[in-house]
Formats: sequence, C-alpha cells, structure tokens
Amino acid sequence: MKNVVFSYRKSRFFVTVFDGFYKNDLRANLAEAMLRNTPSSLNKSALTSPAKALALVVSLGCFLGPLFQCGQSLAASPIETPPWSWRKGSFGISSTTEYFTSNANFGPMRGEFSRLAGDNSLTDFNTWVRGRYAFWPKFSMYSGFGVSQVRAVDQVNEKTNSGLTEAYLGGHFTVWRKWLLMVAEIEAGMPLDAGGPLVNFSKTQTTPLIADGAYYARAILHMRRNLGPAYLFGYVGTHIPSEGLAKRLLYGVYGEFPIGDFLMAGGGIDGHEVLINDELTAAERNVTNVSANAGSQRYRSFDPAILRARGWIGFKPGKTVEIRAGYMQALTGLRDANGSAFTLNVVFSSIPKRTFRTRPSGDRISAPGNTREFRLDSETADPEVIAPGNDFEPQRGDDLNETERLFD
Repeated sequence: MKNVVFSYRKSRFFVTVFDGFYKNDLRANLAEAMLRNTPSSLNKSALTSPAKALALVVSLGCFLGPLFQCGQSLAASPIETPPWSWRKGSFGISSTTEYFTSNANFGPMRGEFSRLAGDNSLTDFNTWVRGRYAFWPKFSMYSGFGVSQVRAVDQVNEKTNSGLTEAYLGGHFTVWRKWLLMVAEIEAGMPLDAGGPLVNFSKTQTTPLIADGAYYARAILHMRRNLGPAYLFGYVGTHIPSEGLAKRLLYGVYGEFPIGDFLMAGGGIDGHEVLINDELTAAERNVTNVSANAGSQRYRSFDPAILRARGWIGFKPGKTVEIRAGYMQALTGLRDANGSAFTLNVVFSSIPKRTFRTRPSGDRISAPGNTREFRLDSETADPEVIAPGNDFEPQRGDDLNETERLFD
C-alpha cells in the first residue's frame, strides 16, 4: 500500500486535456485522460522527483473532481500543515477557529474594492475539528467536521444562522524526503448545511449561508525546506467543487522560526486563483449574496480570487502540543469578500513508545538516525519503523532528549 502511486504518459494526458478545452467538455476529457494513461500495475519508481510529485497531485485533483459533480451543494476545511513524519499507530487531534469580519467586496478589477451598501456587514465564526491516525510510517488518514455561525446585517435586518457546515475525509502520504520534504494530501467533503442532503438550498433564500454548500475534492502537495532552526513551507493544489462553482488553484508560502525553547513565530501569504470558470453568471450568484448574506461575497461568489497575508505566534507547552494564535488580512482579490480574521490553531499528537528486548550476548541497538550496524529483535521491533530512512524525525526538543525518551 505504501508504494502505490499513479503515473501517466504526460504528452497524451495534456493533449487530451487541451482538447477538452476546445470542445467545452473538460471534465469528461480529464477523466478519459487519467483512465487512458494510468497503467494497470502501479509502481514505486513512477515518482522519482518533485516535478513528478507535483504532476501527480494536480492530475489527481482533476481526476477526483468529476466524481463530486453531483449537482448538490461546502466551503472546504482549512488547509492544515501536515505532520512531516509520523510513526505507525500514532494519532492526533487538532482544531482551527477563525473569526472573520467583512464590510466590503473586491470588484471585477484586481485590487479594486467597494464597501457593502449602507452599513452592511458580515461576521463569520468558524471552527473545524479533525482526528488523524497513522496506518503506516508514510501514510495517515484524517476525518473531521466544521461548525459555523454567520451574522449578516443589512439596512433592514440583522440575521444569524449557525450549524454544521461540512464533513470531510482525507489522507497524507510521503512522496519525497531528500533535500525537500514533500507530503501529498487528498481530501473529499460533503455539505451539511444548505445545499447538502440534509438542508435544501434556494437561490433567493434569506437565511445566511454558513458555507458554500457544495461537494468537493481537493488535492494538495505540501513542501518544506529546513534552514537551520527555521524552515520554509508551503503548498500548491487544486479545489474542485460541485454546484457549478469555479475550480481553483490553491497556493501558500510561509516561514516559521523558534523563539527560545517554547515559542515560535511565523507568517506568509496564501490564496487562490480561478482555473475553470463558474458555470453560472455573476448576476445569478449575486442574487443569493444579496438576499442571504447582506451582499457579501464570502460564499458562492462568481469566479473569486484572493491573496491574503498571515502572521502568528505559537506556544509549545509540551512535546506533543502546539498552540498558534494569528491574524489574517486580505490584500487583493477579485469578486471575493475583503476582510480580516483572528485565528487559533491547537494541535495534539501522540508519539508511541518503542520497546526493545536487550540480551547479555552483546546485541546492539542504535539510536535514531545512527546508520551504524545494528541488530533487531523481530518480535518487538518493526523494521519498517526503525529503519534509519523512515525513522521519526524529532520536531520538538533536541535529538538527545528525544533519544533518552525513546529508551525510557
């Protein structure tokens, strides 16, 4: 399972894709291209460079997207930085909270924005919770849900709506661990509010939208480069929603550095651009925005694009807990809500202990990262886990403390 990857013949794939643009039948041609160029036997050597890993993620996003074009109506879960290494059997729990406010929209010209009519405004309080489990050293899965409360104020009414927004399932797998760490992510979600199987959606509804209300597929490639105690990280990917909404290119670039033993600070930029245009018109989308969300283009907007800046400070009260509080500000965009947000992210991750059986005959067990010869006790040690190339990479504390903890 850990060696399963997709490969394809690039020339035939992209010829079919561009032919889809010409015939206005892109989704069908993308699926045809993936099926035609994916071999029956999947091999480990197919993924041997960062470029191929990026091509894999983009093609998977294009392939999975049509599976969720169900005619139903979800703003995707937040993109969380994945664990860069983990052990089989480890688990984690995380939560992300965002308090967003806006009283303006970006217009059809990039960077141009205008205030909502009168004193209209929109406030959005979101929380997402997810749990993760590592089935193998290079593969883990997660699932979670979101909940939101939206307050829309226009010249006549002050309206609120709250409830579950979406449920989602995803997974991470390691694709590259050399000079650059690369982890791929695949996620699928379904709406739990208006537009989903539980709540009907109406274009002229007056109840505020708390999410896009669309099924979606998402494929992302996360990357990290260590620079001494600090590191750079980011992602690129695709987001494919249903309901005719625009298909998007996702991106983000960040940096983080430690401050002493318990604090860290970081920041960067992220955003999205349109890959495939909305199937409806701007006027049709604006009908819902005006009637439900006081004119804000926070959800279900027409061909939105945005660039945001983020900054945060973090605290590590223990080796398995990290807390980050931050601030986000929209910088520029197209047909999207112009606003700011306060964010809070809490992550707990377990680190299973290893147990070894020593013998007086002189058997040796090396410390993590030591490549000198060693012998394993097959009854109590998993060769896949302890192998130096797949070993857990300590991310909290120094190597000496980590080694001493492992042998407790």
